[in-house]
Amino acid sequence: MATAFEDASLKGLRVLVADDDDVTRALLKQLLRMCHMNVIGDAKDGKAALDSFRRLRPQITCLDVQMPEMSGLEVLSAIRAEPQMAGEPPPVVVMITGTTTAAIVKSAIAAGADGIIAKPFSVAKIFEQINRGVQMAAKKVQPPTT
Repeated sequence: MATAFEDASLKGLRVLVADDDDVTRALLKQLLRMCHMNVIGDAKDGKAALDSFRRLRPQITCLDVQMPEMSGLEVLSAIRAEPQMAGEPPPVVVMITGTTTAAIVKSAIAAGADGIIAKPFSVAKIFEQINRGVQMAAKKVQPPTT
């Protein structure tokens, strides 16, 4: 019997996970796999996250807000500055944070985050935020140029 976390629109999507905490990163990867997503990479700092994003081109990136080398918000801004592939939706970026102050939420939204997940998180919250981001991104597909 299928669960609510087996949405066909998310199955197999390529995901990058970036968090400086090893336990949080491992848990998040496990939860994403439970949702049948394909975790293609992980990073423990912002610079490695941006390098991995550029190399792997994930459809979804989960970024911790506070990481060494570059903050998650700096990585998010760099991702949004990357050229979008014609005919493809923009990458979905969901921010993960242990501090959900109004300033952090506003900064994440202003930088182009598709969702924000507060720690500690649940599989339901992860699924909800990623699913919403994927649906929003699908509406932003750039048509191929002729």
